[in-house]
Amino acid sequence: MFGVTLLLAALTPPALPTGQQLAERLFLAAISRFGGPCQGIERTRALGTGSNGAALVAVACTKGGRHVLRIHADNTVSYMSPCADFESLTGLRCFPAEK
Repeated sequence: MFGVTLLLAALTPPALPTGQQLAERLFLAAISRFGGPCQGIERTRALGTGSNGAALVAVACTKGGRHVLRIHADNTVSYMSPCADFESLTGLRCFPAEK
């Protein structure tokens, strides 16, 4: 019986990540590579569309750090700037409920 259980576990495909999990992985990779450490995603907020047609999204890291990312038409993600820089250039707040 134990051998059958192990065999079934070995043959069961791993669960595929959800769309949200994939997006969070892409966000974390972009932030970690260009914006500094980000241990996890606390929340996100759509900001609109950039002049190049890419969607802009604000991403808040769980232990601080607020960043703006671009989501391109081919679903790739690139780092744009820290939220503070974005806010000073555009006058738009990444997360309006915050000070």
